[in-house]
Amino acid sequence: MNKEIRKVGIVGSGTMGSSLASHLANAGIFSIMLDIVPKELTPEETAKGLTLESPAVRNRIVNQNKVTGVVKMKPPGLMRADFADLIATGNLEDDLDQLSECDWVVEIVAENLEIKKQVLAKVAPYIKPGTIVTTNTSGISVNRIAEDLPEEFRKYWFGTHFFNPIRYMSLVEVIPCKDTLPEALDFLRDFLTKRLGKTVVNCNDTPCFIANRVGVAMGTDLMNLAEEHHLTISEVDGITGPAIGRPKTALFMLFDLVGLNIAISSVKTVVNNISDPEELKVLTYPAYIDEMLKDNRLGNKTGQGFYKRQGKEKLMFDPATKTYVPQIPANFESLTQALAQKSLPDKLTVFFEGDDVAAQLVWTHMKHYFVYTSSLLPEISDDLHSVDVAMELGYNYRYGPFRTWNGLDIGKYVARMEAEGETIADWVKEMLAAGFNSFYTEKDGEEYYYSMTEKKYVLIKTPDDVISTKKSKLVAQLKDAALFDFGDGVLGLEIQSKGSTLSEDLVESVLTACDELDKNWKGMVITSAGKNFCVGADLKAVSAAIKEGNFEGIENMLESADRMQLRLKYSYKPIVAAPFAMTLGGGCEISMHCAGIQAAGETYMGLVEIGVGLIPGAGGTKETIMRAAERAKGTTVEVIEYLLPALMTIGNAKTSSSGYDAIDLGYMRPTDGVSLSRQYQLNDAKNRVLALVGTNYRPPVARPFLSPCINLNGLLPMMSNGMLDAGFISEHD
Repeated sequence: MNKEIRKVGIVGSGTMGSSLASHLANAGIFSIMLDIVPKELTPEETAKGLTLESPAVRNRIVNQNKVTGVVKMKPPGLMRADFADLIATGNLEDDLDQLSECDWVVEIVAENLEIKKQVLAKVAPYIKPGTIVTTNTSGISVNRIAEDLPEEFRKYWFGTHFFNPIRYMSLVEVIPCKDTLPEALDFLRDFLTKRLGKTVVNCNDTPCFIANRVGVAMGTDLMNLAEEHHLTISEVDGITGPAIGRPKTALFMLFDLVGLNIAISSVKTVVNNISDPEELKVLTYPAYIDEMLKDNRLGNKTGQGFYKRQGKEKLMFDPATKTYVPQIPANFESLTQALAQKSLPDKLTVFFEGDDVAAQLVWTHMKHYFVYTSSLLPEISDDLHSVDVAMELGYNYRYGPFRTWNGLDIGKYVARMEAEGETIADWVKEMLAAGFNSFYTEKDGEEYYYSMTEKKYVLIKTPDDVISTKKSKLVAQLKDAALFDFGDGVLGLEIQSKGSTLSEDLVESVLTACDELDKNWKGMVITSAGKNFCVGADLKAVSAAIKEGNFEGIENMLESADRMQLRLKYSYKPIVAAPFAMTLGGGCEISMHCAGIQAAGETYMGLVEIGVGLIPGAGGTKETIMRAAERAKGTTVEVIEYLLPALMTIGNAKTSSSGYDAIDLGYMRPTDGVSLSRQYQLNDAKNRVLALVGTNYRPPVARPFLSPCINLNGLLPMMSNGMLDAGFISEHD
């Protein structure tokens, strides 16, 4: 579809509306949030002589929500504070005509079918034909919401279930209705992926779609099993976190984080939309939960939930006495053994083969997880990989329900489930009978999943236009790095060191890559295979060298790192870094020395060495001073005015909260770029290389630069002593 989304109308400015507006602003997209008009004045408004017709009153609700949900939101939904200027506000009586200027309209009002219908009927006349319109619902039928509207409207109608907070949660469940145009679906998926950086899962229009349908049932299952096995709140959390591939928040800490009322509301949404008696049994929860709701024990936001802080102690709720008591650590032999294992299959095997109460809890829960989820296919999806992705990204599970079983003897455990009276889905029995003993397999470096419709393994595809090292031709395998052909004469260097550290082998490999670049390529992109771009020097190795008195080795390491950085900086051909996640110390310095940076939106970049009693030693301090001097050149301002804020950034070991914040902190240049889509970041970085080539890139020239000299030598000790006296830094600092 030949469309472009430049302005978005958001109907509803609550938590989700404000969160979406913030993330649209991160993508540089203008939005207008609309909400209801207040029905009565506040005492403050009355005292000011305002009336219900005063503009400030009519927009009070939406403006308050913008302050609480956008400007002051924690964690911040905006990647830069001034992005709030991209969000306008209005109300649903005076400003409906502004929806006609929007390319996408999103309804985000209360999770109530009739309310959604009423709001949609009210705004529909103001929406121009062909406009994408979606509802952000976590479980109500998308078809039913729009059933009273014309077919032409429904051609561009979807459900878009974002997960909160939208900036940080990658998953979006997209639910087309029966009349949705396929090309409209393709356009929306493309926009959500490339512009907003989301991972899209197509869902059927079934109750609560995929993630919530599965996730809330597993929450109630664990609550019930905790009661049956007479386990305390803290014991269950100790068992059901990383030991079984779940987040550290486990079960009850997660409820405290999201709010018990919200969690139970999600349960009720599922319950109100299904009728199967067996499934309804799974969704029951212990009676004490309703009492907690009545007593306002909702979690972190009310100061008490399943846990409560009392001074420095964190107490847990005791359902039997309705009081808060000291936590009981999860101390079970199976848990101890499981935590000692490296892989999830090995951890689960320990539990499955164990016989203590923790092992019984895990086996029973994982059995229910498998049976329940597989029974929902193909209703919620005929694609088990999409179900896994939804749970991994929507609930932060390490693996979804089917990937969890890879590496385990599925046939053995399915037989055990059947022996215990469980009903196994027909498609699972058919798969096993046909000789498919795992849900996923690898071949020639690519991953396949079992398709229940095609009854064979099918390739997990990535879009054809995505650049990745997996899809690129290997040029050379180096120590702690590899070189790839990214096409169009652009070389790709992938950091592969353990823990994404700046090792001596990696330094030598970067120098080798620069040699290869000079001989055969137009330019180079630097990326990383780890979950972080580069976290800097291996401090364990540095610490060991210090203890051994091997200062010559440390000096050599610094000299090699400096040689590498200068080679990057003065490369005759452009080099662009593509940092993401933790980009610390040496990782930040690698990026700073490149001709350009194309950072991911979620890039946490900083020169943090001061935090461990060191000074940035691979060129970061020098680059900071040089950049400050460059900014001062040609002005009447002393260099020190530019330098002090930069040195305070280093002195306080500040880390950026986003790629845009890295620009503000001076780690990146204003001309550097930010990609919200990690999937397309390498595409953007490659295009940046080619743009530099196309404009006849020339490397910087090594030349003297202004130094503050004696002025700074007097000022810095004064500032440092002041910070020491105030207790902010130590004698060593």
